[in-house]
Amino acid sequence: MEIELKQRYPVLVGDPERYEIVLVGCGGTGSFLALHLARLAYHAREQYGREVALTFVDPDRVEAANLGRQNFAPAEVGAYKSWTLATRYGTAFGLRITAHTERFAGMHLPRGPFVLLVGAVDNAAARRSLHQTLVQQRRGLWWLDCGNHEHAGQVLLGNRHDLAAPALSPLGFCEGLPLPSVQHPELLEGAAAPSGGASCADLTLRDVQGLMVNQAVATYAAQYVYRLVVTHDLDVYATYVDLQSGSARSLGITDRRFQRGRHIRSLQVLETKRACSS
Repeated sequence: MEIELKQRYPVLVGDPERYEIVLVGCGGTGSFLALHLARLAYHAREQYGREVALTFVDPDRVEAANLGRQNFAPAEVGAYKSWTLATRYGTAFGLRITAHTERFAGMHLPRGPFVLLVGAVDNAAARRSLHQTLVQQRRGLWWLDCGNHEHAGQVLLGNRHDLAAPALSPLGFCEGLPLPSVQHPELLEGAAAPSGGASCADLTLRDVQGLMVNQAVATYAAQYVYRLVVTHDLDVYATYVDLQSGSARSLGITDRRFQRGRHIRSLQVLETKRACSS
């Protein structure tokens, strides 16, 4: 196993008056991540006086096939996923969570000094939409991407499409990272639906996709957001987790140039053509 001994650089967030977090995809991973984000927003407000504004975006409705794998109850079948989660957790924690029940577009991104786009989508076309939006915005918005297949997944962080290595400040902070789509261009490659057109929910019912992988990926993603918003000490940019082997590995932010795709292939934790996260 490779041991990381190089100096790590934490991401520079500053101290904005308001943190804007937009969750795109409220299915397999997103439905669990929504709870973590609401908990984090409540904690940041009550313990630190920090305002964390949450927006959930997903055009899909809850289906019976989603129950069990996704974080929904039978009584919620037929309701929009984003609206259901925003209402549930907004009420539980006393938060004003915005819900959009249409496909993600640039208009869903708020203005502000700190905007984090959290992607929990399940196909290359949706990721291409996120990538194109961020490139067009040219505001250095941060993108935290979540993905998985049967028993493994990854969390990737970035904010720049024109970098081959981290942008480091003289004071020892990281100001820029390559977007997830730059770190792993294969995430944007067109692919057929998993297993000949079956949905992610169908794969779960056939025991092809593990029941716990979405929640595991959501937990790691939430830790990224926690370290960005609350502790301000995030010094990793990619995490790969495999539930079958019980292993997880994170890559630190150093002055090293990125080697695209090497870590994914070596750890065998991503199959783009069978990716499911929503």
